[in-house]
Amino acid sequence: MRDWTGLPAPVTVTAMSTAQEFIQFLVESGVLRFGDFTTKSGRKTPYFINSGEFRTGSSLGRLAGYYARAFVEKFSGRVDNLFGPAYKGIPLAASTAVALYSQQGLDLSYTFNRKEAKDHGEGGLLVGDVYREERRVLIIEDVVTAGTSVRETFELLKSFPKAKPVGLLVSVDRREKLESGRSAMEEIQAEYGIQTASIADIEDLIGYLESEERRRALGLDDSILARVREYRARYGAE
Repeated sequence: MRDWTGLPAPVTVTAMSTAQEFIQFLVESGVLRFGDFTTKSGRKTPYFINSGEFRTGSSLGRLAGYYARAFVEKFSGRVDNLFGPAYKGIPLAASTAVALYSQQGLDLSYTFNRKEAKDHGEGGLLVGDVYREERRVLIIEDVVTAGTSVRETFELLKSFPKAKPVGLLVSVDRREKLESGRSAMEEIQAEYGIQTASIADIEDLIGYLESEERRRALGLDDSILARVREYRARYGAE
């Protein structure tokens, strides 16, 4: 069933975990779609996540609320600063900082980078907290598959010695295996010695789709569950 916007109508179900509630929110926002897609790595995937579809104040506010809840569960008391890599990470870090203050009373600084350093005005590569004092930094990203953009962020932060990365928080971890057999999140955690966390991952998506009621409400046939499971079995890390 779809409403007048063309997006799936809200699903009314019970007994969902927070992660599955988040999956439902992604579907209702048009961010998570099912069909036939090709990832940057060339893999054929039955689902696709495009965070660029968050384009209203209400949807961005709800998204930031989920990030804030995950932050409190995983990183509270261990982080001073949120870093949002350009471009998609910029609204994520800024809105999460607002949500943490308004919902949790936590007042953290936030930072984002320019793609090219500014050579006039205040100049520089960073906007916001430019790390004049030591900060424990949490990198805020959207979806991690191979982890390429995260590694680029670590390279950038090496130029700012008072920025101390301690964690990475993403919306969805696809948990796809790399050549090592580990997922990108696992490799990043081991390589940089930081904590990694996600609001939801592929197992939460599978759990969400296991409900026939949800599949019917979204207009999905039963094959989608089998296709996502098959994709997980073929490309997923343990």
